[in-house]
Amino acid sequence: MRKLGVAYLLILLSLTAAARTAPPAQVRGSVVDENGLPVVGAEVTVRVASGETRIAYTDPAGRFEFPSLAPGEAYLTLSKAGFFRLADHAVDLKEGANEFSFTLAHETELHEKVEVVSSASRVDAQEIAHQETLVAHEIREIPVPNTHDLKSSLPALPAIVRDTAAQLHVAGARVGEAQVQLDGFEIGNPGTGELDVRLAVDAVRAVEVQSGRYSAQYAHAGTGVLGLESATGDDRWRFGTTNFIPGINIDRGTRFGNWYPRFISSGPLRKGQVWFSEAASVQRTVNVVKEQPPGADTVTKWAGDNLLRLQTNLTPAHVLQASLLYNRSSAENLGLGAFSPQSATTNRFARRLFVSMKDQLWLGRTLIEFGIAGDTGKSEQLPQGSATFIILPSATAGNFFETLRQRARRLQLLGNLVAASRQWHGTHEFQAGVNVASVDFRQSAGRNAIQVERADLSRSQFTTFAGPAAYRISNTQLGGYAQDSWRLARPLILQIGARADRDRLFGRALAEPRVAANLLPFRDDRAKLAVAWGIYDQAIPLALVGQSLDERRTDVFFDATGQNAILGPVVSGFLLPPAGLKQPRFYTTSIEWVERFGANTLASIHLTNRQEHEGLAYEDLTPGQPGGVFLLQNNRRDRYRAAEFTLRHSFNSQAEVFGSYTRSRAKTNEALDPTLGSLFFTAQAPGPVSWDIPNRVLAWGWTPLPLWHLLLSFFFEYRSGFPFSAINQQQQLVGPPGSLRFPDYASLNLGFEKRFRFGGYQWAARLTLVNATDHANPDQVVNNVDAANFLTFAGGRHRSVTGRLRFVGRK
Repeated sequence: MRKLGVAYLLILLSLTAAARTAPPAQVRGSVVDENGLPVVGAEVTVRVASGETRIAYTDPAGRFEFPSLAPGEAYLTLSKAGFFRLADHAVDLKEGANEFSFTLAHETELHEKVEVVSSASRVDAQEIAHQETLVAHEIREIPVPNTHDLKSSLPALPAIVRDTAAQLHVAGARVGEAQVQLDGFEIGNPGTGELDVRLAVDAVRAVEVQSGRYSAQYAHAGTGVLGLESATGDDRWRFGTTNFIPGINIDRGTRFGNWYPRFISSGPLRKGQVWFSEAASVQRTVNVVKEQPPGADTVTKWAGDNLLRLQTNLTPAHVLQASLLYNRSSAENLGLGAFSPQSATTNRFARRLFVSMKDQLWLGRTLIEFGIAGDTGKSEQLPQGSATFIILPSATAGNFFETLRQRARRLQLLGNLVAASRQWHGTHEFQAGVNVASVDFRQSAGRNAIQVERADLSRSQFTTFAGPAAYRISNTQLGGYAQDSWRLARPLILQIGARADRDRLFGRALAEPRVAANLLPFRDDRAKLAVAWGIYDQAIPLALVGQSLDERRTDVFFDATGQNAILGPVVSGFLLPPAGLKQPRFYTTSIEWVERFGANTLASIHLTNRQEHEGLAYEDLTPGQPGGVFLLQNNRRDRYRAAEFTLRHSFNSQAEVFGSYTRSRAKTNEALDPTLGSLFFTAQAPGPVSWDIPNRVLAWGWTPLPLWHLLLSFFFEYRSGFPFSAINQQQQLVGPPGSLRFPDYASLNLGFEKRFRFGGYQWAARLTLVNATDHANPDQVVNNVDAANFLTFAGGRHRSVTGRLRFVGRK
């Protein structure tokens, strides 16, 4: 009885203590930027009085939640790369529901006080996508060869490679297979998909690449997403300018040289409600090709761009944004090189206009977004004259054979809904959306004759063109998606999504299921294992389909004397299959391990396996004999495999280093891309794509120096040389495609920046030593096996010094 009494007393005391225990506090909150827009993927860390720490991340609507915390005083820290850090913000947690709202300010250059920029060394436990990001200060500090050109900064991301034609390839893919966006709208060329717009570098807040796995919301992201985020003004007036002093070129005499002035201004039109941002740049580039004679050795380019952004908060829950981007450019002697004289070059003129508007509305905890954008562009490529274009074994002569005029436009609509989180066997975050696009592409051409000559100048081949040289092709694209991010338990997040897209050119809908999961093995979320599989739709470049509507080509072949025809005339042309085409798609699997070591070191291993199905390529129906029909077929199978290792460490707010090594292979079963000006009368053959680089090492970073308070920055890249093919005198393929390679590429750039005061303002002057080791990095080659100088390499950038002067602001 005594034992029973003691047990009864203990039970009674425990029940009384439990009844007196305070109910837990539930915390919900939202994070917005200085303009009231949601901040996605911000890390929210809460530390309660007992010392316990928990972490959450904001969803696409900027919301976060802690379902159960001890009441009392707590401290919250909010951070995201590209934003100033909000550290140890004290709050009082009451029993039951607690609602908070926080503002994170985008990184800007401040001088009146010091604020800490959030480090990128963190693990986002809720983020499913594989992301690589450059924020504003990284774009500004990395000493790339051309700091005025955003495309020069993008190869600092391991997923992006820039080829010898200055085209960007995302995760081993072809140009146009990745979706390029500006502030959520497609901005790639409507006809080809390439990134050919220009933005003032200072107007870009962040560049983000998603590959391997990414949300179902992206309509035409076959192999990845390249997203550009531009800046919006705030309640503070800002002005900046860079490189406003023209350069002097001393190659072969002193002359007016490169000039890259940039101007940016922003501020409030009505404080707290309406803001603007204006960014403009002018680019004048003069390149001297020393292999050509004086007076005919210069490529001159002019370009200008202007981006105007407006935002108005009609109410705290209703935001309207608009933007206008205008580009204009001209270039003289494009194509001038060590083996191409001025007469064989072209002049190019282009302009582009992009207008967008986005409306965001919060209904309670649900975000509704609607957007519309229009995009139009025009370009002209004009040769220097109408003389016959001559192709010699190791050079060209005459005038380029093709006059080309292109127009493209796109109208796009999008709508997205991000619902409030729901509880059912875990937490669900649901989002859905639709997209509609109308695309139109027009081309007209004028083509003169091409003559292929032997080393003794005897005629080997003569080519002419005939038939309709103008066409128009249009397409309508419609799609929708739904996606659920389901946190079954603290260590497991599952994302299930699906897209359905219909393309009028193919006339049928394509379903694209996707599934991904994050596993968090440690309670402090310092590491995650992410796996994903999905089917991804490939957008079709209208210019590729348009080849079937273009002219026909006629070839005549001559004997050794060049006087007697031995074959021809033979006619070649491009056709579409009568039964129609299938929608190309990619099957992609990815696995990633990410781990944070200490507070400032982040390491990751990312594996990707991507296979293309029903890819499009023109095939010669009569291989082995000149002339014939090149039919567009669904037989191409591109394959990309990659293992990417990255390491990032922040020493402090002023010193950081990043390094990566990527081992990859990008191959295809159909390596040839015939065009009217370049036909191989042979069957399609397998080989590497022309931007395949099995090995690539990247490293960049910066640190202050004790000497004169200089900031030292560096950028290093090593990679395997690009593959290329050999041809013979008849311009036909010799050996397998891509069987030869350029020499390995290596370049080290060093930047030294000094900040100083002048006229009551702060300035920053930087000298950059480009290719400090003067490593030979050729980008041209004689690939004709019948040439006396076969495999002679030329071109590339040698050691040089560039300068940059920036107006930073009032000290």
